[in-house]
Amino acid sequence: MNIEQQRVVKVLERMIDMAKEDKDYAGMFSVSLQGELEDMMMDDAFGTEGQCDPRGDGRNGEFSMNYVEGVDDV
Repeated sequence: MNIEQQRVVKVLERMIDMAKEDKDYAGMFSVSLQGELEDMMMDDAFGTEGQCDPRGDGRNGEFSMNYVEGVDDV
């Protein structure tokens, strides 16, 4: 991994730990992630059909931080 990848992975790992330990952090991150992921989706960052969206494969439905494939549809 290059240095940028290492930074992103480290920050995300720390965010994961924080979200696991405190629901308030999870809520705060969820709101921010929803906005950023929607912006990225509008720019086709996850494929034209949203097939690579980390919230869920857009070909299977509409997903958000309030409805994540593999969590809310089990």
